[in-house]
Amino acid sequence: MGSQEQSVTVIDSEALEWAKGIVAFDAAELVSDSPWARTHRLHRGEQADYLKVVPQRQIKIVAPTVALAQHFHRSIPKLIAFDTQRGWLLSAAHGGRALDYGSADQDIAELARTYARLQVDAAKTPALFSALPQPAIAALPALLLDFLKPGEATLKEVSASVGADYFIGRDEAARYHRALQRRVALLEQHLLPAAELPLTINHGDLRPPNAAIGADGRCLILDWDDALVGPAGMSLHGLFSGCIVPTILLSGSAAAEAASGTADGLLIRAYVDALAAGGYSDTATLKRALPASMCAGMIQFMLNFAGFPGENGRSAVRDTLHSRLNDLLDICDLLASRDPQTALDLAQDYEDHNELRRAQNLLQDHSVRHPGDANASVRLGALLRKRGQLEQAEQTYREAIALAQAPTHPPEAAQLHAGLGAVLMEQLDVAQGKRELQHALDLDPHLAFARDDLERVLAIEQMQHIATQPGQMPTLRFTADEAAAGVVRPEKIALGSSLFETYGTLQIDNAFPVETIARLHDAFMQRYSPYFREDNHPDALRLGDKRYMLTVDLEAPFNDTAIIAAPMVLPIIRKLLGDDCVLGAYTAVISLPGSLDQRLHKDHPALFPDTEWHFKLPCFAAQIIIPLVPLDELTGTTRFYKGTHRIPTELAEETGSQDPLVPLGSCLLTDYRCAHRGRGNRSQKVRPILTLIFNRPWFRDYKNYGKQPPLRFSDAAYQQMPADFKRLVSWWKEERLHNQLERSVLG
Repeated sequence: MGSQEQSVTVIDSEALEWAKGIVAFDAAELVSDSPWARTHRLHRGEQADYLKVVPQRQIKIVAPTVALAQHFHRSIPKLIAFDTQRGWLLSAAHGGRALDYGSADQDIAELARTYARLQVDAAKTPALFSALPQPAIAALPALLLDFLKPGEATLKEVSASVGADYFIGRDEAARYHRALQRRVALLEQHLLPAAELPLTINHGDLRPPNAAIGADGRCLILDWDDALVGPAGMSLHGLFSGCIVPTILLSGSAAAEAASGTADGLLIRAYVDALAAGGYSDTATLKRALPASMCAGMIQFMLNFAGFPGENGRSAVRDTLHSRLNDLLDICDLLASRDPQTALDLAQDYEDHNELRRAQNLLQDHSVRHPGDANASVRLGALLRKRGQLEQAEQTYREAIALAQAPTHPPEAAQLHAGLGAVLMEQLDVAQGKRELQHALDLDPHLAFARDDLERVLAIEQMQHIATQPGQMPTLRFTADEAAAGVVRPEKIALGSSLFETYGTLQIDNAFPVETIARLHDAFMQRYSPYFREDNHPDALRLGDKRYMLTVDLEAPFNDTAIIAAPMVLPIIRKLLGDDCVLGAYTAVISLPGSLDQRLHKDHPALFPDTEWHFKLPCFAAQIIIPLVPLDELTGTTRFYKGTHRIPTELAEETGSQDPLVPLGSCLLTDYRCAHRGRGNRSQKVRPILTLIFNRPWFRDYKNYGKQPPLRFSDAAYQQMPADFKRLVSWWKEERLHNQLERSVLG
């Protein structure tokens, strides 16, 4: 037991002995343990009292807490005894029912009314203010930026005061710091109206779990440890989990009117009406100033965490800070939306820093307010495209084009048509996409990106046409520039997945760097040469004449992410199988010189035999074939029967076949249900191919991996894998562990 933990235990024991001298109890139960206080429930039959032990660094809050409990005895649980020097508070149980976030709306509204009436009273009793902190509201934005600025405190050695990075990490703290620093002028202006409200006492952490309905039906408010002096509203963010909702509700906007009858609308009205009825301030001033004081209180609430380092409660603080900081950015976005140029500037700032959702929200709000701004529509459409929201992007472009029709086209008209054409291209509506792009070039012949997109549309059109031809393999071809960039354009993902879903097989050209394939070939020929002979290999499955399948070790160079998580292939795989797909197997198939053709087959039996479901289901597993030597008439290739993933195997021969010629750097992708046969190797060299099976996470291939495992890697190799790589293979690590445990249990 550490010295600090031991000290806490001693202090709690002393406090419990002190409580025993005041009230009788049979047992004590620690019900709350946080950096700012520990609370014990003192059981006495079905009744109970509560002992709160406040740490020395928080001792200054005890005296004002006592004063508040004594003054507001009808709204705060009865204080039985206290020791302000040692930080001990003994309170009576409320005897009623505790509130929580799921409590009835009328109970939460009564909490707001009770709290407002207490604040009205407190505003008339300034003598209660003296021992409570009163933050300078104008200074809060600067203090928050200091709190967010990453410091030097480590996770093991922290001072009595820490920054936000201690809870949310340096990168996240720096991200929020940058964003809010860019918007600090908006916040400073927003906080000014708070000065219009009289000073009163604020709870500091007002939320349903800190309240109860007592035995007599009165609402009671608990835990005043964070009480502070300031304008009313500084603790209201706790009832709404932020400020943006009540700020909108107080704005008088159409959105506020529409939401006035909701639970949140009734809650804010209950609070405002109770303050106004008590004479604290008039309703108009409250609606104008409360958003400022709520925002100020939320900032102060976050700053309070600087004084509570330590592992206990750290993850909860992290989540709370994320929630409140995001809410603060929501407030900034709302403020920015009131000025067109500010909204556009900050939308660009978000986009520049890859905060695309926020950039989109600002641009959408701006477009609603200013529907004739064609430039903003161009930006919004491009952003929606970037986020993959193609239907919304299409609607945005079409609406902007309709507004730009008369009397003359604005300068942005060509960009609008080009944007629409690009969206249609990405949706594989090739004919309309081509028309829109050509129209854009008619309006502005110098629009280079429209010309580039038109070339891409024509290439897509050609690849779609070739796929329909008998004997032709559906092929997705990447240009040298695309392969060098290592990024698949959205329309290529759409085209690849569309061709695959239609035909069940796909050749992908320029999928891998040729030098990487050459390196793998040399390593394979050296490492796996014992399999280059006809034999009964104990750890390799015979797949036909002079053809064997072995499991590849996931170690260098075969663990290259350029292969396992190939940037030109994996996006298509994930489009087909979902983002949570896994690497189900990593093997190699060796075809020795003189091997004969395989029999026609599919890689897995039907999931639902004797039903039509199997052929209508989306793909559940797909195989990537990566040749380590070119596949041609001499070395042999894999003969496919495109479209046979939708029909039984016995009907495949009737459809016609395709014998793809596959150069180094290209690969073949096939649905597990597509019929095929490996052609014989008529060359004098071994023909090795790597085969990677990707499947949905629920699928397991028990048919093909009885003789050897589908994956093979050591624990050390697993630990060195990148995170994205681990996600692909972690299922096998877990399955091995499960099997080991099962064997140990069975003896």
